[in-house]
Amino acid sequence: MQAIPPSENELLKRLAEGDATAYRELFVRHWDAVYSSALLLSRSPDIAEDIAQEVFVTLWEKRAQLVQVEKLESYFFVMARNQLYSRLRKLSSQDAYRRYLLDYHQEVAHSGAEARAEFKELEGAIHSAIRRLPPQQQKAFRMSRFEGKGHEEIAQAMGVSRITIKSYIVQALASLRKFLAHYPGVPLLLYWALQPVVGG
Repeated sequence: MQAIPPSENELLKRLAEGDATAYRELFVRHWDAVYSSALLLSRSPDIAEDIAQEVFVTLWEKRAQLVQVEKLESYFFVMARNQLYSRLRKLSSQDAYRRYLLDYHQEVAHSGAEARAEFKELEGAIHSAIRRLPPQQQKAFRMSRFEGKGHEEIAQAMGVSRITIKSYIVQALASLRKFLAHYPGVPLLLYWALQPVVGG
């Protein structure tokens, strides 16, 4: 006898309690719809991919509030729309931030031992946070960020589906943000690590 799939209300309750399996089930059920909504709003596949991943990062980060959600599809659409508006507002500041990062790294490269030591300490904090991730998330994240592999390639290497790899990486991003939220200077080093994964 085939098991009856859990209802969305049940999954949301489990997710609110931190159940990663429930999160992945919701991810698989709704990724395509969220991506499609983001594509409709943005008319850009790359931006839609970014927005969809940000929606699911937010879903995990705010999971405790989800028991109050009645219509998940509407909730996702509003989140995607808000992410797009936020992205549009930040476009001009992103260029300024990239220039700031470039200047910062050039300054560190030409500065003294103290500044380089501080940079190494921050870099160590990132790697330490990555080691705190669950094994599968850590492996997928490292293959994506450090080896430059795409989602399909990682999925084949790990023997899981592409959508599962997306889920692992989105959860890893959310966890890293939490682990490193109060570490001074981390945004400078996390710029590459915490941007949504495009393509793959």
